[in-house]
Amino acid sequence: MKNLKYRFEYLLFLFFKPLIQFFGENRFFLTFFSYIIYYILRRYRKIVRKNLEVVFGKRFARDNYQKITKECIKNLLLNLVTVIKNINRTNEDISKLVEFKNRKVVDKILKNGKSVIFTSGHIGNWEMLVVGVASQIVPGVGVAEKLKNPYLNKILFESRERFRIGVIPMKGALRKLVYSIRKGVPVFIIMDQAVNPGRGTEKDFFGFPAIHTETPQYLSKKYDLFIVPTFIKQQDNGKYLIEFEKPFKADEVQDCLHHEIDILEKRIIENTEQWLWCHKRWKNHKDFYK
Repeated sequence: MKNLKYRFEYLLFLFFKPLIQFFGENRFFLTFFSYIIYYILRRYRKIVRKNLEVVFGKRFARDNYQKITKECIKNLLLNLVTVIKNINRTNEDISKLVEFKNRKVVDKILKNGKSVIFTSGHIGNWEMLVVGVASQIVPGVGVAEKLKNPYLNKILFESRERFRIGVIPMKGALRKLVYSIRKGVPVFIIMDQAVNPGRGTEKDFFGFPAIHTETPQYLSKKYDLFIVPTFIKQQDNGKYLIEFEKPFKADEVQDCLHHEIDILEKRIIENTEQWLWCHKRWKNHKDFYK
């Protein structure tokens, strides 16, 4: 039964793929479909509102959750469009879409031939961020959760791998990351995903306890690697600006994980409508989203 469902989803994807490739990045197209999804998938609204309550308080959540939910959905759609359009894009195409800020700090680190840890969050077009860095600066590997649908998962992985990004599934990721690092291959790690209890450390995220991955901190300490917080935003000219923040090593800061969380929080506050608010970030708390 599941396989039938997956095949149907894949056929739907094939049907809409030409439409998405043609209209995908058009603002009207994204807004139109984000409104449809907003009214169909009510659960998104509940998740966004609860997350906004944690970060900004109940009054802000009540007044802004509708607008931010639609923006969140629109941003998810944009990332999906990027995956689909990247299937036919080349490195030259990507070079016309991205620009870099503080690239010199990365080039300097890469000169020593060692790996580097790029960290980020689900802010803006994270698909373009990873593709932009890998295709224009240095190839690497990234940890990604597998999609339940194997047909769509294959498309997602192939869209990334064509731009020199090796995809490592979550299960058993650490061993494969270590293998890559020993070969001098850079790694990409998204820091703001919910982590199951027992697989991370609990620290406050916007003043409320959440489970965080310690993988960047562990790898930085063990292999003496720089961590480079990396973020993306779309500019008025339509191009994406990929910005590298000041690199640091885990042993150079008093509390590496706290430092990483501070950077993420600041970026989310600065780009409020661009974060993945419909993600159950605090799901480690029982009944939190009911």
